[in-house]
Amino acid sequence: MEEIKQVWPHDLLTFNDNHDLILKGNPLPDWAKDSLSKAKIVVVRRGLAKQGLIPVGLRGSRRSQRLAGFLVKKRVISRYSPAYFIKNKSWQKLAPERRKLPQFQALEKIYPILSEYVWGIGGSLAYEMATGIAMVQNNLNHRSDLDIILVAKRKINIEQSRKLMTMLNQYQVHADVQVVKGQNGFALAEYAANRSPKVLVKTTAGPVLTADPWHFLKVN
Repeated sequence: MEEIKQVWPHDLLTFNDNHDLILKGNPLPDWAKDSLSKAKIVVVRRGLAKQGLIPVGLRGSRRSQRLAGFLVKKRVISRYSPAYFIKNKSWQKLAPERRKLPQFQALEKIYPILSEYVWGIGGSLAYEMATGIAMVQNNLNHRSDLDIILVAKRKINIEQSRKLMTMLNQYQVHADVQVVKGQNGFALAEYAANRSPKVLVKTTAGPVLTADPWHFLKVN
């Protein structure tokens, strides 16, 4: 857990009372009730906190089970940033049978590859490491991605991006790399593919197409 000063997209937040969470959906679906009964934890969505409310999302065990809402900022108990799980090697604290999953095996192997970057883990892997609840799926119907959050500190060109994506995807698990700075972010795979003269950058004001996403994020 980390001291709560600022929250960013992909952070996980915990709280004590369901009444601190304002969700779109009344009554709540059964899956949402079940999720909250197991762990009072949400992921921060892109957007600015207004009137003391943080935009968040609640997730269930299935990919289709997602619900947007807001969390009262002063009621946040703890914060897990994507980098927290890397700093603490949180996957090593999971039960042995969970650590054997390809996603956590891949995470162990990419750890040295990204040693020169500021990065973290999001998605189902982060959720499972924060709560201990089995969320990562590896079956015929769905295989969880390796959601990598890469903090934009310096620009890497298209060729370097391609090499990095190839290295991260060599462990039979799809690596979804999001390059972020503050509230803005873009998919490294889209930039590396170079199929279009412009790359989509997600912002609080909505998606923006730009020829140089690094410049848009004010990174040289």
